[in-house]
Amino acid sequence: MIVERLRLDGRTVIVAGAGGGGIGSHTARAVAEAGANVVAVDIVGAALDQIVADLTAEGYPITPLVADARTDEGVATIVGAAVSNYGGVHGLINIIGVAAPHTWCKAEDVTREVWREVMDVNLDYAMFLSIAVAKQMIAQGSGGSIVSLSSTSGIGASPFHSAYGVAKGGIVAMVRTLAVEWGIHGIRVNAIAPGTISTPRSGADVGDAERDRRGVPLGRRGTPADIASAALFLVSDLSSYVSGQCLPVDGGTSVKWAHLGDDSTPIFLTNPAILEQIHGPRTS
Repeated sequence: MIVERLRLDGRTVIVAGAGGGGIGSHTARAVAEAGANVVAVDIVGAALDQIVADLTAEGYPITPLVADARTDEGVATIVGAAVSNYGGVHGLINIIGVAAPHTWCKAEDVTREVWREVMDVNLDYAMFLSIAVAKQMIAQGSGGSIVSLSSTSGIGASPFHSAYGVAKGGIVAMVRTLAVEWGIHGIRVNAIAPGTISTPRSGADVGDAERDRRGVPLGRRGTPADIASAALFLVSDLSSYVSGQCLPVDGGTSVKWAHLGDDSTPIFLTNPAILEQIHGPRTS
């Protein structure tokens, strides 16, 4: 049956950035419920406590690991944990990423320090952790799936957040290149581009419902579970012929033209007869 291809029984999946109750924690739960052995990685051990306690209590195999994925030592520790605990690795989901408040600024005000910081935590670690995992997959001869988080800021303009936008755009270029290089080994490489997602870090109730309705065709902000669902799809066999792609999960935001008004009518459309034809007679 088609739904059986969503199962990950007997496979080991690394979730990098699994703590904190946001996208990473929901992703760890999603792959665990699908049957995977989970290596849950975070740089802060306490951030993993809740998801590890919950999944352990429910009987799911999960190994918590405190490691810094930005370093060679951290990368080696992460892959080593998957191999030593479960005999190998079959999936990697790179969730780690930060859009820190101090990185928002005019492009001409971006400093080298901010640029390096943003690249390090949003792009560089994903590249080198992916390389290490791919080497293990190649040695195993098992193939596998690698998924990294980009952003709608990586597939469109990112004004006043240029470093972040460039880093997330780099994720898209990265998965395309690695998909071509590693496809011969049965390794699929894809990305997800989340839109505005309400997380514990951003604030569960951040935003204005009316503003969200105007900006997002589906009329709401996304949830961590929305992204976790996409990650599960991409790491499972349901996406076995999908590689080198970036899947926007943004409620339709990325396809809404910039010149559409609040009611999704093109702002250049001013002919009263046409407007009435679309929206009906004006009541005021």
